[in-house]
Amino acid sequence: MHITIFVYGTWGDIRPHVVLGTALRQNGHKVQVVASPGYEDWVRARHLDFYPLTTDINSFARENASLMDAGVVSQLRTLRTHIAPILEQMGLEVLEATRHSDVLITVEFGAALLFDVLKANRLRTILINPAPLNPTREFSSALPPAPPWLPFRDWYNLRTYDLLHRIQWFTFASARNAIAQKHLGIGKTPFRTYTSFLTNTPAVTTVSRHVVPRPADWLPHWQITGYLFDDDPEWSPPQSLIDYLEAGEAPVYIGFGSMPDSRPEATTRLIIEAVQKAGKRAVLLSGWAGLGMKEPPDFVYVLKYAPHTWLFPKMAAVVHHGGAGTTASAFRAGVPMVVVPHNGDQPYWGRVARQLGVGSKPIPRKRLTSERLAAAIQEVCENTGLKARASQLANQIESEQGLRKAVETVESFLN
Repeated sequence: MHITIFVYGTWGDIRPHVVLGTALRQNGHKVQVVASPGYEDWVRARHLDFYPLTTDINSFARENASLMDAGVVSQLRTLRTHIAPILEQMGLEVLEATRHSDVLITVEFGAALLFDVLKANRLRTILINPAPLNPTREFSSALPPAPPWLPFRDWYNLRTYDLLHRIQWFTFASARNAIAQKHLGIGKTPFRTYTSFLTNTPAVTTVSRHVVPRPADWLPHWQITGYLFDDDPEWSPPQSLIDYLEAGEAPVYIGFGSMPDSRPEATTRLIIEAVQKAGKRAVLLSGWAGLGMKEPPDFVYVLKYAPHTWLFPKMAAVVHHGGAGTTASAFRAGVPMVVVPHNGDQPYWGRVARQLGVGSKPIPRKRLTSERLAAAIQEVCENTGLKARASQLANQIESEQGLRKAVETVESFLN
C-alpha cells in the first residue's frame, strides 16, 4: 500500500504519526509524510518519504502569540479569516501529494479540511486521534462535561461530539469550500455528509485503555490501541543538566511546550516565584514561549530540549500545558502532574489526570498565579496517594504494546 500521513502542528503532533509510519514502512508499505518543512530532515532520517508544505502553521502560531490571550470565539474567527488562505494552500498541496496514494492517515480535524481532496483522489481514510473523538454515551468529548445536576447525561455526552464535529466542519469551511469550488469544480458538501463519513471511517485512538477505557457503544472500526512513544535514543544530555540533577533533590519540570506566550518575561517571573514559594528546585523548558532568563537563580535550570522519556522519570512532578503527547509521557513516567491548560483538548487532559488520581486540580492558563502554582506543586510533591497512583498507572502503560497494536489495527482496516 502507498500510505500518506498528513499531520500539521507541533512536535507532539508529528512524533506519534512518524512512529506509526516507520513501523508501517518496516512492514512493507510505502509511507510518505506531508508536514511543515521544518520536520523534513527528521522524517527522512526515519527513512520515510516527505512532501513539504509551503507554509508553516507553527510559525503563524508563534508570530501571533497574542491569540493565546483571546477568547475561543476570537480564536475561531481568526482561523476562519486570517488562516483560511494558508489552509487552502495546504489542502491543495495534499491534493497534489496524494495523487498516487492509496490511503490517507490523518487526524479528524485534518479530514474536515481535506474532505473533498479525499474524494477527488479516491483515498481510503484512517483517522488517528490523540483523544477519544468518536461519539459515546459514556463520557463527553473534549468539551466540558455535564454539570452534576443535569439529567439525561448520556444524551448530553452524545451532543458534545456533535458540537465538536460542527466546530471542525465550520472552522475549515472557507478553505475547504475554496478547494472544492475553485479547484475541483464541485459544490459545497453538506455537514450531514461529513458526519456520515465519520461514522463509517476507521478511527484509531492512540491512548492507553488504562487512561480511557474503550466505550462499549463504539462501532467495531473505532479502536483504542495504546500510546505511540518516540524515545529518541540517540539523544544525550548535556553535562550541565546531569550536574544539576545530581546536586540536590529531584526537581519539578515546568514547561508549556509549543504554547506561545505574549509575555514570556512575566510568565518566567511567575514560575520562578512559584518554585521559590514551594521550596523546590525546577527544570524550566523554554519552549515556544521563550521562557527563561540569562542568569536564572541556582534552584532553576533552563532547558531547551530533552526527551520526555529520559527527563520526566527523574522529576518529582511535571507541570505542563496538557498537550496529548506531553500528558502521555507524564503518565508513562510515573510522577504526578499539574496541568495548566491553554486551549484545545488540554482542559480535557487536565480533567482526566485529576480523575485518575495522578494530578492536581488543573489551573487554567488565564488563572495562573504564583500562589496557585506553588500550592499545586506542593500538593503533587507531598501527596503520597498521587505518587502511588502515578507509579501504578505507569506500570500499566509500560505493559501495553501500543505501537504493535496500532500497526495491527491499521493493517486490519487495509485488508
